[in-house]
Amino acid sequence: MRFLDAVKNSPAWKFVLWLQRALLVLSSLFVVLIMCVTVLLRYVFKSDLFGMEEIVVIAAFWLYFMGSSYGVYDQSHVKADIIPQLLPPRGRALLAVVMDLTMAALCILFTVWAVDMVLYSIEWMPRTTGLRIPVFISQSSVLAGYALMSLYAVVHFFEGLFRFLSGAQQRTS
Repeated sequence: MRFLDAVKNSPAWKFVLWLQRALLVLSSLFVVLIMCVTVLLRYVFKSDLFGMEEIVVIAAFWLYFMGSSYGVYDQSHVKADIIPQLLPPRGRALLAVVMDLTMAALCILFTVWAVDMVLYSIEWMPRTTGLRIPVFISQSSVLAGYALMSLYAVVHFFEGLFRFLSGAQQRTS
């Protein structure tokens, strides 16, 4: 447990969280700004900005995957969990560990697939149709998001496992 505390208090962990929050804020502002400019140009000035949809999609990808990974960090992702409410505290704790393990395993699997997807895109270099932006730029958000989700899910798994093994009260949410 001390190792996990050391990791979570490390400058690298804090920098990753800071960078993730910055990407969330910047991509949110960018999507809103671009959508406002697009609406203004289209409906007020009767003009269009070529390729704007491609740029918005890339920013939205980054926003979505950074937000998803932050939800895993914050453990605020959507869950439907009525079964734990029916179990005794020790059963709830065990189920939480199993769920954390499952989530970590799936996130790692999706990260591996995202690596393959990005490497394939870098190798073949497909581009968007309008602005010819390399597709790997948007696909990199999938990789970054799942890599962060994997990191956070593994940390949460080990925290839950150590709590379960020590007999401490497990989180109920």
